[in-house]
Amino acid sequence: MDTFTQKRLFTTKKVTFNKDGIIYFSGDILESREVFISYDEIMTNTITREFNTNKLTLWITVGFAIIFGFFLLNPFKINVETKLFFSYLSGVSCFIFFIITLLSRKKMLYIATIGGFLIDFFDLNPSRELMDTFLETLKKHSFKYLKDKYTFIDHDVPFEKQLDNFIYLKDKNVITLKEYEILKKKLKNMEPDVKGFRN
Repeated sequence: MDTFTQKRLFTTKKVTFNKDGIIYFSGDILESREVFISYDEIMTNTITREFNTNKLTLWITVGFAIIFGFFLLNPFKINVETKLFFSYLSGVSCFIFFIITLLSRKKMLYIATIGGFLIDFFDLNPSRELMDTFLETLKKHSFKYLKDKYTFIDHDVPFEKQLDNFIYLKDKNVITLKEYEILKKKLKNMEPDVKGFRN
């Protein structure tokens, strides 16, 4: 999977996987944005799922419901024709906006970044299987990048700095505890066949 694309009505979300990070695109008929996010920044273990409801249509629905209730109770003794007309109008409007509110509900998935940016997707779109495949692909690319960047040992880089890199990888579950111990031992021994540290 080199790209992942989602479409919902007039909105498009797209992720392109690169060697060092992803290009995230999100746009609709009014605006769009495209941003590069390094794999260093993406917190693959911090995923949030939630329902979002259009608050404007929800409040309009509530407003028409209040108007409908007002004319139904008729506290000011408005004549029957006016009462029926506005009761019918507000009741139908309330029902229409209630349906619009239900249809506008979206199940969203958010992935946090270290810089505080939220990468947002439509969850279960186009399916649970493809969404899970995308998340696994993102994790695989991210882990490979972090391993390539932080598991190389250099005699010229301070021991503590390189050990911190290994601890960082272990804490993010990029490497196992066993791999961490092997790398730490290799660092302590400063074996002569190790490769240079990559930036």
